[in-house]
Amino acid sequence: MKTSSVQNLYNLNVRKVIIMGVAPIGCSPHYLWEYNSVYGECVEQINNMIVQLNFAMTYMVHKLNMELDGAMFTFCDAFEGSLDILKNRDRYGFVSTTDACCGMGKYGGRVMCLFPEMACRNATNHVWWDQYHPTDAVNRILADNVWSGKHAEMCYPMNLLNMTTHKT
Repeated sequence: MKTSSVQNLYNLNVRKVIIMGVAPIGCSPHYLWEYNSVYGECVEQINNMIVQLNFAMTYMVHKLNMELDGAMFTFCDAFEGSLDILKNRDRYGFVSTTDACCGMGKYGGRVMCLFPEMACRNATNHVWWDQYHPTDAVNRILADNVWSGKHAEMCYPMNLLNMTTHKT
């Protein structure tokens, strides 16, 4: 199960590592546009692949923690953390969960943000900045979750705050 990169880090005495999962890019403005989403429904075939990958990553983290003595690997599931934001947009203060703050075409997903003048007036109430990337507001929420699970638990086996105080 150990890859040469992970083994190299371990050999260099790295003992605590956080691995981030993939977010639900099937909900991003580009794929909503490309797959002709009618009402902003996410592209399930893309998101299903991400769920499978993130599940495999959780398993890999578990195996690495068992195999590498004294190591602490944590997997943070950006998919689950992002879905919490998409499903509970009102709680987080988001108005738009489908449209890019900066982009052109349906959902702002056809053409990327070319000029600052293209951007919406208030990015803080948008989930997506451009075709693929979340806004700073979303990244702050996800960072809080990675650090302490403030809004939603998305890290296994522990968040970063607990990892920093955990003795290996």
